[in-house]
Amino acid sequence: MRQIVITISAYYLDRLDIVAENLREEGVVITRLYEFGVIIGYAEEETIDKIRRHKEIVSLTDEKEAAIPPPEEDIQ
Repeated sequence: MRQIVITISAYYLDRLDIVAENLREEGVVITRLYEFGVIIGYAEEETIDKIRRHKEIVSLTDEKEAAIPPPEEDIQ
């Protein structure tokens, strides 16, 4: 699972609870829900790709993986 931050359109803020419930049904684990339209949680890659296209979502950012070599490795 990857951590995600979702911003909901201001048009849908009065239905934020419904939007959040729909996201939960699609597999999003919500850890924080802010009344101003920001949802923080976790989701699988397939779920992220699917919900990214929802009309209620203005933006969706997800964590990126970074590989850091061990200290004894040469810098490239």
